[in-house]
Amino acid sequence: MLSSIRNNRKALSIVLWLVIIAFVATIFVVWGVGEKSNTLDYVAKVNDKIITYEEYQNRYKMADDEIRRYGGAVQIDNLSKRILESLISEKLMLIEAEKLDIPATDLELVSYIRSIPSFQSNGEFNIDQYEMVLRNNGLNPEQYEKAVKDEIKMRKMTNLIYQTQSIATDKEIENEYNYRKSNITVDYAAIPLNTFEKNIPANPDDAALKEYYDLTKEIYRVPAEIKVKYISFDKNKFLSNYTVSDEQAKAYYDTNIKLYDKKESADISLIYILANNSDNKSMEAAKAKIDEAYSQLQSGKSFAEVADNYTDKNIIPAEGGRIGVVEKGTLEKDIETAVFSTAVNTYSKPVKVTNGYIIAYVNNLMPAKKYTFEEKKDEIKETIKTSSSTELFNKYLLNEFQKIADNGSITAIQKANPEYSANITELDFIAENAVFPVTAVAINPETKAALYKLSKGELSQTILDGSMAYIFEIVDKKPSYIPDMDKVKKQLIIDYRVDKITKEGIKALESDLAGSGFEKTASKYNASVKNTSFVRDSAELEAVFKNDAALIEQIVKTKSGNFLQKPFLLDNNFYIFKVAKITLPEKSGLENEKENISNYISSIKGNTAVEGFAKKALEKADVKYNQDFLRSMNIVMP
Repeated sequence: MLSSIRNNRKALSIVLWLVIIAFVATIFVVWGVGEKSNTLDYVAKVNDKIITYEEYQNRYKMADDEIRRYGGAVQIDNLSKRILESLISEKLMLIEAEKLDIPATDLELVSYIRSIPSFQSNGEFNIDQYEMVLRNNGLNPEQYEKAVKDEIKMRKMTNLIYQTQSIATDKEIENEYNYRKSNITVDYAAIPLNTFEKNIPANPDDAALKEYYDLTKEIYRVPAEIKVKYISFDKNKFLSNYTVSDEQAKAYYDTNIKLYDKKESADISLIYILANNSDNKSMEAAKAKIDEAYSQLQSGKSFAEVADNYTDKNIIPAEGGRIGVVEKGTLEKDIETAVFSTAVNTYSKPVKVTNGYIIAYVNNLMPAKKYTFEEKKDEIKETIKTSSSTELFNKYLLNEFQKIADNGSITAIQKANPEYSANITELDFIAENAVFPVTAVAINPETKAALYKLSKGELSQTILDGSMAYIFEIVDKKPSYIPDMDKVKKQLIIDYRVDKITKEGIKALESDLAGSGFEKTASKYNASVKNTSFVRDSAELEAVFKNDAALIEQIVKTKSGNFLQKPFLLDNNFYIFKVAKITLPEKSGLENEKENISNYISSIKGNTAVEGFAKKALEKADVKYNQDFLRSMNIVMP
């Protein structure tokens, strides 16, 4: 299996990259999860699980941002479809996790939420910040916490498949080491392309040329070009000029007064031994372990040290078992009882809980408090501004779009209102197959395609990109066309002859190689044989032979003493190749490479297992697609 995967490493890297997006880029970044920007109720339904349009938008934006971060070095075909497939895979993993009763404990929920930077103030979890961020995104804690638990279950299911299928055997590691570090000596000979031109006429007749033109004329198509002008709007700048009155803030306080009634809370750390309460052996082992931890505390060891030694970092990732501040009512009853009956700077006795045993340490206790309006006034004003920001900005954009439309164009409103000029940019003609200049607004492929469909003088819809918004005007347009044969005749003759000479050369050399072998073929064409050596995982051969990936792949797959059956055309020469010798590496170097290779093999096997599991689950699932969505995104699903 590993060799077949290795030979398709480029294709696999794209798939794995999308798996990473699928299982890492989640709702926890809290980016616009509550904003409604489309009338579609759903994108797809997987059994009883719904993929919302907002989920799709979030994932697409994150994937698009990641691609831009690579500066065009990463190309993903059918990105829209792949994003949808990754979301479906997530739902399938959640469904399978629920079938297996994989749990997500309250403690895991609390621990995870407290690690999210969006919910922190000065590096510490802040309950008011948490509630404000959720409100601003149109969520309540119940909705969000259910989504977090679903994510935890899904991750556990994914990790279960990954870990059980990703073990690299010693033999696999040794084979991969030998593959990577083997030294390959390659004999090669160069035969000039023009060796085969004698049978090709210098000036082909018009009939042959016309036939070739009819077959290849799309090659000569001149792409459409547009000249655009766009106006930009900065959401942050707009909001900086918006103020909330004391009256608005007081009305909000009175309506949401329960939010400002702070419950009794505690700053805690935990030693947590996870166990299955329905499995006596599991509970007995956990009890022995918690008693051992308690003995170490009694002997004088610090709570943080014991917590780090005994608590699973997957449950409580923070150092010293630190949970942070929790309100009464947020933890399960047995943990809460232990916490609020323990004095500050002391620890509790071992306590049995739903999924094992805990020892709680209380760093601080905070009494309940009701905040007055004056204490929270500034925060409330910021909450109102932030929670209303999308609605306010959208109304502003709608108004601005209407102004531009009423004037007829961005050009017209610029003339009538010179103050707009600071936010207006004009770009010269851009071909449809070209990349928008880096100084221009970054737009995704769907938006770009929509611009080229607009007519001269037409306005685009408002395009949102993070905190910025843009409206485009098509100032001028040049349609795509295929030039007449006479217009491209000079280039056509060159291309025709190169095509015919190439075909003639490939035919002759394949025949010679098949009948006479490498050495005699080189001798027939008076081509001197040279050689070069390279280690498989180095780039030396790529540097010599112009980074021809297909050639490199063929060479590394060829056994010692064999020659490549086909010639390769590089620049103006045909090259023929023979793998003269493959030398295995010294075994002594394996130890230094072992960990790196093991991680590589584990990654491939684990991710392949996850992908395979999702495919099998998909075969049994009931998936329904929103056809309006598929049509709007040009997605074709089987």
